[in-house]
Amino acid sequence: MSIVRTYRRSEQDGQQRVDYREAWFAPGSGEVIVHHGRLGTTGTTTAEKVADDAAGDQLLAGFAAQCAEDGFAELTGDEVKTLQVAYRLKGAAPTTVETSLVDRLRGEITNQLAWRGLGEVVGEQQESGRVLFEVATVHPRKAAAEIPAAAKFAQVQPSRVTTSL
Repeated sequence: MSIVRTYRRSEQDGQQRVDYREAWFAPGSGEVIVHHGRLGTTGTTTAEKVADDAAGDQLLAGFAAQCAEDGFAELTGDEVKTLQVAYRLKGAAPTTVETSLVDRLRGEITNQLAWRGLGEVVGEQQESGRVLFEVATVHPRKAAAEIPAAAKFAQVQPSRVTTSL
């Protein structure tokens, strides 16, 4: 799957504003998905039908060019921040049930953040008594505010989930 994810910072009424635009195309899917909005909101999603994979790749390239023309750009290294999310285990190692919960939580964190232009889980490690998720984000505070909702959707006890903020 190919994805283009871009951001634009601006000032509106004396307030900093960050908007996002992203599009993705999975070969064989027959459509390019475009998602855009203000950072932290679910934004708007549209699907553009394509005749074949070559047309999908061409549309995605055109989307990237239009984003650049409109002042949107992919984030560079220092613009991407890291947020750690910890899931506290009942013991030193996860049980079978906790392993399933960790999988669901990882998916829901990415789901909750990605649909708001806030980021995604990019790493995971297990320590004694907890699992740590590394989240790449443009706005750690807004991303941290979405973690309780992700825990709820994953059916994980929210008191077992903490962030590095």
